Amino acid sequence: MLGYVLVHYHRDEDMLNAMSRTSFLRLEWATAAALVGLALGWAELRDLDLGRPWTVTRREIAAGISAGALLWLFIPLLYRSPAIRRLWTGVLAPFARELRARDIVTIAILSGISEELFFRGVLLPEFGIVGSSVIFGALHSLTPLYALWAGLTGAGFALLSMHGSLTSAMIAHATYNAGALLVLQHWRVREPTDQERVTEPGRHGTR
Repeated sequence: MLGYVLVHYHRDEDMLNAMSRTSFLRLEWATAAALVGLALGWAELRDLDLGRPWTVTRREIAAGISAGALLWLFIPLLYRSPAIRRLWTGVLAPFARELRARDIVTIAILSGISEELFFRGVLLPEFGIVGSSVIFGALHSLTPLYALWAGLTGAGFALLSMHGSLTSAMIAHATYNAGALLVLQHWRVREPTDQERVTEPGRHGTR
């Protein structure tokens, strides 16, 4: 579960910076497995059919890839936020550069399957679009703005799951995460302008 792992460790940037890629991948595998186990257990207790929404057709694959790729267009807009910009350039981008191509693919697939199975496969039928999306955003609260963005994205995945399939939502989620990690990996830090320095929180006593 990539979002939860990053939320947890970005609060201690030194710990994240010190973590090896192997340790991070092990943690990602463990959290993804835990989330899948939780989803399956919840579904069993509540008699939810997780098998019914699954389809694997060319149309569902295309819909998922298209939706995930569309979300890439919002990455530059998120970067305009000073809080997100500091987090990305100071913590996430340096860490992403340590990842190999197969690491990115693994992380994207694990997070796409496990998170969608839990949030859209289990929480969506239990709490509806609003409830499941709010929880999804809260567990991705890297910053308040990113929590809002994640919540809205979660609502989009929910609609995709409802009008397409859970498979489409998984593919869209994995596609977005893979693209976001690639962007972070190749990100080049741009020096802030004088105006941006003035308006950033904590500088020159503003805000």
